[in-house]
Amino acid sequence: MSVDWAFFQILNDLAGKSPVLDVLIRLLMNDYLIPTALILFLLGLWFSGSSQQERERNQLAAPSAIVAMFAGNLFIKLLNVLFYRPRPFAIHTIQLLFYRPSDSSFPSNATAVGFSMATAVWLHNRRAGAVMYVLASLLGLSRIIGGVHYPSDVLAGALVGIAVAHVVVRRLPIVQRLFLAVVRFLRGWVLA
Repeated sequence: MSVDWAFFQILNDLAGKSPVLDVLIRLLMNDYLIPTALILFLLGLWFSGSSQQERERNQLAAPSAIVAMFAGNLFIKLLNVLFYRPRPFAIHTIQLLFYRPSDSSFPSNATAVGFSMATAVWLHNRRAGAVMYVLASLLGLSRIIGGVHYPSDVLAGALVGIAVAHVVVRRLPIVQRLFLAVVRFLRGWVLA
């Protein structure tokens, strides 16, 4: 038995034991709650900051997170063309708390989205990034408990998200300069 399958079983065994926990897991793993919370968090971050410098850092975090999210999605789609892994429910008898996605289980796209956004924010604002990392982690963990991903899918999705965000924020300075120019332009409007 693989370590991946063993960890999956431990986590998925939590499903179906408590109606309250099942409802919570369904809320956390769905396609709306945490992704929407992450976007709303970016919106709040855009308008926060106690100094001009802090506000500018926060405002740079928002477009960085959005571009990292799209880049992470694109990278996952390319990986899915090259490699397909069936979902746990397609191979095993498990507790499934979600609909049956038909795309590849590996890597977890939802986790990549969450971690790409969290990392991009973390690289600009550590406290805000930490909050987003918690949300992204809950999303990944809930998808294992709910039966749609193996632990290695979530780990790979997190690593893809982190790597892509690092490239967007740290390795593509031209992108950051473009974002800074946009933020400074918008500062003359109500949006900044």
